[in-house]
Order: sequence, then structure tokens, then C-alpha cells
Amino acid sequence: MSASPSSSCIFYERKYDELVGPFCHFDMTKPFGKPIKRGLGLTRTMRLTIALWGASIPAFLLCKLGTDRYPTLSSSPFFWPGAFVLWLFSAVAIALWLRRRPSPRGPWESSRTKLFIGRLLLALLLAAVPALGAAFLYEPALGLANGMLSPGAATVEHAMLTGPVGDLALHSFYWEPGFRWKIPHTRFLPSHPTRQALAAVTLRRGMLGARWVERVDYTEFR
Repeated sequence: MSASPSSSCIFYERKYDELVGPFCHFDMTKPFGKPIKRGLGLTRTMRLTIALWGASIPAFLLCKLGTDRYPTLSSSPFFWPGAFVLWLFSAVAIALWLRRRPSPRGPWESSRTKLFIGRLLLALLLAAVPALGAAFLYEPALGLANGMLSPGAATVEHAMLTGPVGDLALHSFYWEPGFRWKIPHTRFLPSHPTRQALAAVTLRRGMLGARWVERVDYTEFR
């Protein structure tokens, strides 16, 4: 009868009294007695985060052309709030994913505080750049959703048409000092842009909290 693989390995170890070649121990003990998980082992929150990052590209391409229908009064009102929410959600997902990875902590180390702080800082750092990029790409979709969901009543505010032809804007004493709303589309221009005009701006507040311009009616001065 031929010797089994386990007995040949034991004989090989006893003969040379040290490891001098490939050692075929089939039941090799894992480091620190812990089983090593193979593969990425993505959690559900991590899969959802990756899906949100990937969906921002088609959302930008599909909703970019519709943002002119609901122009917001302020410039980029959804970028920083969206970036903060995505950054926080992504950081939590990455931190939960890192928690499932094999720990580089030895059995003699009882404190997990340093490991937790290190993983948290790493998660916050890794989530920053994707969150900023996704917030920029989601901004047209958020603007479109804000304009389509506007349950409140419309309000009218008056403003003056200022600026040279080609760079016309509206200025109002009701708005922040120094703020000028640059006219984004020709449908918001008066019939004679070279004349001074008083504008009646119809505003609506969307579901996401940003005010957008529904229409502009002008009273031109001759």
C-alpha cells in the first residue's frame, strides 16, 4: 500500500527537522486562529453605494436637457447638500465593509479603539471624491425633481433688468445684496433687450426647498 499524503508530509518534516521545501500541510492553521475570508465580500450597503455612484452618470445624461424648464433662483442649490449626504452614506457603507475584512490585530491586543478610528478615517477619506463627483452628476436630476414637485402657491417678486446685451441679469432689493440672477434662456428675455424694463418674476418653491423661476413678465420703459 502506498503511504498517504499526510504521513509522507510528517516523514518529510521529521527527516530534515526544518522546512526546506514546499510543505503540504492540509489542515494549516489560520493566523491567530481566525478563518480568512476570500473575495471582496461586499455588504448590502456597499453594493447600494456602488449602484448610486454608477447611476449618477445616466441620471446626468438623461436630466441635463430638462434643467432649463425649472431654473432655480440660486446657483447650484443641491450640490453641497447632496455631496454631504452622499459622503456620509458612502463613509458608513465603506466603514461597515472594512469591519468585515480580516483584522490585523493580534490576540494579545485587547483594545479596538485605534482600529476603529483608523477604519473610520479611511472610510471618510475614500468616500470624499466619489461623493463630490456623484453630487455634481446628480444635480440636474435633483433640479428636475424639485421643479416637477412644487405643491406650493406661486409668489411674484419684482426685479430690474440690468447688464449689457448678451449678459443680462435680474436684480432685486428682495434678494441678497449683490446677487444677480443671470437669465439662462431666451424665453425669460424681454422683447426689446436694449431697453430698461421692470420684471415681475413668478417663483415657486419646489419639494426639495429650492425656489425656481416659472415665468418673467416685463414692463418696458421707453
